[in-house]
Amino acid sequence: MNQQDRENQNQGGNLPPVEIPLLQDMNHYLEQNGILAGHPDVPSYQRQDQVELEERVNAQMEYQTSVIDKFVKEDEISEMNLHKNEIDRKNYLLEKCKDMTISIQTNDAIIPHVSLYELVKHCDTFLTLVGSENWKKDTFQLTQFSQKIVLKFLKVMKDQEKDIPLQESISHDSIIDCCYVAHYLQATEILNNITNVIQSSIDCDNCTSICILADELHLPSLRQAAMKYVMASLDKIQQDEEIWNDIPNNLRNHIILLRNATKSSIIGRGQTKEVIFSSSAEFLAIFHDTLSCHKERLRDAKQRQEEIIQERMQQNQRRFIQPRDVYSGSVEDAAKKILKQEERVKTLQAFYNEQKAIFAKDVETYRSRFTL
Repeated sequence: MNQQDRENQNQGGNLPPVEIPLLQDMNHYLEQNGILAGHPDVPSYQRQDQVELEERVNAQMEYQTSVIDKFVKEDEISEMNLHKNEIDRKNYLLEKCKDMTISIQTNDAIIPHVSLYELVKHCDTFLTLVGSENWKKDTFQLTQFSQKIVLKFLKVMKDQEKDIPLQESISHDSIIDCCYVAHYLQATEILNNITNVIQSSIDCDNCTSICILADELHLPSLRQAAMKYVMASLDKIQQDEEIWNDIPNNLRNHIILLRNATKSSIIGRGQTKEVIFSSSAEFLAIFHDTLSCHKERLRDAKQRQEEIIQERMQQNQRRFIQPRDVYSGSVEDAAKKILKQEERVKTLQAFYNEQKAIFAKDVETYRSRFTL
């Protein structure tokens, strides 16, 4: 009996036709009615190829995760070992120079019997020197500073061991000098404490000198804090030629750049605390695009204004009543806005030309990344 006979017999007996799987459907038939059908964790509608694909994807993800975890763990272990080695090395050098003293040569006197242990503990400069075999541990040249200033710094260093607040161990008239010493000797913790005290005392009278200090010693947080006061009182500072001329040229140019940028629309006001540019070329390119956009908007506004005026003139010619003032209403309001936009474009153009001149004078400072 062939398939046609079976179908005829089933139709005669009102029975549904029996589907006999073809050879190319055998695998599909077994997947649906054989292995997968009896699997409790797999829905009946899910295909075997989907299960296998999911298993492969999961296996790949697990492998990828394991590899990433392995590398991260290795980096963490390496960093921990490096940090541990640095601590062990410092402890070894501290133990080595525990009872040793040196003399410090200042620009006006020699300070004898200074604890090398304390210097190594707080100053990275001495930590590096002690670790060198070529350094003679007898006299250290610190001729940039006077004996008085160096002694005050040494006192700050000792008071820190006793947890005495910095404000109690140093006076306001010597804190700037001690800041220079701490920076030179790379006494990071002491320098940070001094910087915090200076930053808390910034006002409109000392902001310029503090800004110069921060720029010279590359203290970005202190410079940013001082710059806020400088910008607030910039007109007053510029009127005093002596103070204005004391500011280094590169810092002066940066102040002018920041002032001009805050007056322009190149930086979204109130949206960011600072903007980083990779170079002066990037800054000028961005500003040129901004300027071009303003010019284009001004041209469109003027063109639209002229079209409206022409339309009103044509309407007046067809009117049989009193002609309408073509320059009144919305045209008058638009004219005021166009005038303001023209002034803005002139200001931006002048600023753009000024910045090109500033960057041309100080190419090295603005060739690399800078912050506004």
